[in-house]
Amino acid sequence: MSRTDLLFQITQIIKSRKFTTAQYLADRLNISTRTVYRYINELSVSGIPILSQTGKGYWLDQHFDLTPVHLSQEELLALSFGSKLVKCFADPFLADAAQQVLDKIEAVTPKSKTHFLNQIKIHAPVKVINNKTSRNLTLVRKAAELKLKVCICYEDQNQIKTDRIIWPLALAFWGKSWTIAAWCEKRSDFRAFRVDRMDDITCLKKHFVDEPDKNLESFVKQQNL
Repeated sequence: MSRTDLLFQITQIIKSRKFTTAQYLADRLNISTRTVYRYINELSVSGIPILSQTGKGYWLDQHFDLTPVHLSQEELLALSFGSKLVKCFADPFLADAAQQVLDKIEAVTPKSKTHFLNQIKIHAPVKVINNKTSRNLTLVRKAAELKLKVCICYEDQNQIKTDRIIWPLALAFWGKSWTIAAWCEKRSDFRAFRVDRMDDITCLKKHFVDEPDKNLESFVKQQNL
């Protein structure tokens, strides 16, 4: 969690409780009490009215509130529905991130509008992708971010399995399945691999660089996307 996120979370936790101890914050956020003291001091210096008393802990001045975010009904509905879709179709790390975004928006949204974030009239189905695809998504997404080569065993539409080393460039969701756009070393060409057909995924400790004819821009041009 970044420093900014920690400062925000500390403020929100203190705001939501009558009294909050440094040890509670440390346990909740998995940081040391020394770090809690430092961040509390930073928040106080920045103007957040955090009060404290030995034996009780910290609390916020009752008149303090975070600046509300003025989003329209449609914008809040879009955030609500979008987060539900991420939870259904993405890997668990992105699903958690989507919920954290909603929590942050809700914290600074006027109470008269927060029900739009928790609405159920525009809904998404329960989680659609299976555990295997979810794990695969996590691995290839992080590999693409870090530009790491990936070794996979891939099963094509004819159920023929081959071992490949790929350079993951981008992920795409097509409504029913995820694909990874990649440079395939075995074929010396671009390929789109279905994530649910991948087995034995290993992120290698080898980085790839964006070569002019092997990068995402070239893939897009080749596919006429």
